[in-house]
Amino acid sequence: MNTELSIIIVDYKSFDFTSELISDLEKRLLSVKFEIIVVDNNSGNETVKKLRKLVAEKKNLKIAKAKRNMGFGAGNNLGAKIAKGEYLLLLNPDIHLIDNSIEKMLDFLSRHSEIGALSPLLYQKDGKTLQKHFFGNFQSLVGITIKRWQGKEANLNADFFYTDMVSAATLMIKRELFEKVDGFDQNFFMYIEDDDLCRRISDLGYKNAVLCGAKVIHFEGQSSTSFEKKKYYYKSQNYYWQKHYGPAKTFLMKIFRVPYIWLQNIK
Repeated sequence: MNTELSIIIVDYKSFDFTSELISDLEKRLLSVKFEIIVVDNNSGNETVKKLRKLVAEKKNLKIAKAKRNMGFGAGNNLGAKIAKGEYLLLLNPDIHLIDNSIEKMLDFLSRHSEIGALSPLLYQKDGKTLQKHFFGNFQSLVGITIKRWQGKEANLNADFFYTDMVSAATLMIKRELFEKVDGFDQNFFMYIEDDDLCRRISDLGYKNAVLCGAKVIHFEGQSSTSFEKKKYYYKSQNYYWQKHYGPAKTFLMKIFRVPYIWLQNIK
């Protein structure tokens, strides 16, 4: 039986989350032929030792070791290069699974060839509140200063709904399509790489979607400080706009962004 699903977890000093997630996957994926690929983004020798110990205990676990911290997108690309599954599931280490949501996603995506990237509903750690911005419209000048998602396009009573972009915190995609778009743009170290990926998928005529019957909990941002987040986010945003909109609109975006940055800094 061929591998159906390759699960890629990019780990950077998050071993406790990663090991717990691996155990959770093994308990829940009972009817799926899967492999788990942990990409160690140069977390250090102690983490590598712990990961190798896990590999010795588990037959379907592989390690891809990066020589340096390559960033989120490049880390996933490294894992995808050795993946054997027909489908890829990208998972942040700080994801907690709920029921058989991964199997639901796999079944759904196999029956909907028009969909490129698929996300479940992502909840905050209370398990009740939806995480902000895990899906939404592509970035625009108006969207710089207001929330891109205000709940208008989400029909949580539907089976699923289409959207421009979905978060790569939990993202399923056919491996053939991921390879066709050349994976993530590695110029993004962290943040907005999923916007860019979804945009390139959309440019090929596919639709991106959220499956409402699938749910996970995301313990968001466990491995970065607030200062680091802002630094990487704005650098990625500058690159995204240069790539997709050109210098003139990028200049306008930076002007539109100033009030938002100011408000964030005084909170």
